[in-house]
Amino acid sequence: MDAATFWMIVVFAIISIAVVINYTIGFQGMLPVIVVDSQKAMVIDNRLGKDRVITEGINRYLPWVEIIVDEISLKEHPVDPPAQEIITQDNINIIVDMIATIKVVDPIKAVMDIDDYDAAVKSLVMSSTLSKLGKMNFSDIQKQQDEISTDIRTHMKEDCARWGIEVVLVKFENITPPASIKEAMEKEIVAEKETRAAILKAEGDHKVHELHADGERVLIEKRAEATHKVIKDLKELMPDLSDEKIMQFLTKTAYIDSMKELSSSSNSKFVLYPTDVQQPMEKVMNAEYMTRNIPSDIK
Repeated sequence: MDAATFWMIVVFAIISIAVVINYTIGFQGMLPVIVVDSQKAMVIDNRLGKDRVITEGINRYLPWVEIIVDEISLKEHPVDPPAQEIITQDNINIIVDMIATIKVVDPIKAVMDIDDYDAAVKSLVMSSTLSKLGKMNFSDIQKQQDEISTDIRTHMKEDCARWGIEVVLVKFENITPPASIKEAMEKEIVAEKETRAAILKAEGDHKVHELHADGERVLIEKRAEATHKVIKDLKELMPDLSDEKIMQFLTKTAYIDSMKELSSSSNSKFVLYPTDVQQPMEKVMNAEYMTRNIPSDIK
């Protein structure tokens, strides 16, 4: 057998084996297997073609031609840059600590277009925070934390999109003012609480006064209604009775009621009721004075 015939047989055998493999398990079935975990991805660098990403499950790759560059997580994860000192617009030095939550949406960009996307996001959070807070007063920063976080997240979106990163959340972890400002804030809080307490007390006192006034007004109205009824009844019983006589009757009745109330007081000891309520008050007082000289056995 000459050399030409030998090589023809070899080539024919190789072609036959290739055809059998292709129609049975396929050429891809002969390649090595890589198993990728859930919520993870591997970036493959193809030296002869386009780079690709393999995701969870069983994947095959071509050795020596395709190289595994990196394995990254597709889950959301926090990025916590260090706290930084910022001078606000009203010249107050504050220490601001921010935190961001990000997610890789394009693994090839995250691996191929930047060395360390976590470090890049940290720097971006710090620079965006510095740029935003440096233009605001300290009091506005305290009041607008949610709006500021949203603005910083919006500012970061464009840069992070170039790296295949989605910014899910940006928020303040802590804002530490100088000790003098903190002390002043505490005093202001105490003063506000005291003022609020004083206002509540004043409102309560005013309400009590209103209730007392309402009670007195109702009592006066009821007395007026009772007096009106008495006058009406007297007019019906004695039509010829003059208004002057009615007023004298009402006056005497009121006087007797007041004397009864006086005698029922815990401070009263001895009270004389005059027979003529029209006599001057001095006579009543003189009569009461005379009773003080009556011996105790007579009393």
